[in-house]
Amino acid sequence: MKRIFILLALLGALQTQAQDQPQPATGAHSYLGLTGGASFPLGNFGKGDYSNDKSGYAGTGFNIGITGVYYFKHSHFGVGGVASLARYGFKGARSLAEGYKEAFDIDSSTVYVHGHHQALNILAGPYYYFSFGSKLGLDVHVLGGIVNATLPGFEVFIEDQEGNNFSQEKVKQSAFGLQGGAALHYSVCRHFNIFVGVDYNYSNPSFAIHNVNRPVNAGRKIETYHQPLTSLQTNVGLAYSF
Repeated sequence: MKRIFILLALLGALQTQAQDQPQPATGAHSYLGLTGGASFPLGNFGKGDYSNDKSGYAGTGFNIGITGVYYFKHSHFGVGGVASLARYGFKGARSLAEGYKEAFDIDSSTVYVHGHHQALNILAGPYYYFSFGSKLGLDVHVLGGIVNATLPGFEVFIEDQEGNNFSQEKVKQSAFGLQGGAALHYSVCRHFNIFVGVDYNYSNPSFAIHNVNRPVNAGRKIETYHQPLTSLQTNVGLAYSF
């Protein structure tokens, strides 16, 4: 009988100890992170064809940003957002120079680019997290918000003509933007994880373009630009989980 009481006492102690242990957290961990990577313009935005007025002349560039997600308690659903800057190169300055040279029937022309193609994004929306164990997971998201986009300007110098320069001025415009993407996260310790991701970005601002010193319409001259600004972004980042 004494042995039975001792055994029951031990079992009771073990049960109490088990109940006192913290329960493992379920669901995804919220985080704040820094991200950056390469940006690749798509569609007409990334073309540098002088004869095509839809060409955006954007080249490969980079993106940097701050991202964050709050996941609901014991859930894989969350809400989050990103504030980022994407800046692109200028693709096709030589194409512009050659096109104006032929249009004005001269021996040479020179094009100087002022500014950059860029997009400042402030986006928010839902996230969902797929867990592949204690350290690895994938989040997917669809975001919407405001995009402030910039088209660079350029100045053209025409050989052997009086008042031989004209320009297309840099212009900015805001519009609604969308982003869809996914990121693979790996936990390196309790509060930090690294991630790699890919995003598709879309906006469609309508730009009104001001041309300076263009008394004649010889050569390429556009006064509006209304084409989708689409891009594919690849990025890596570091996040603090909580």
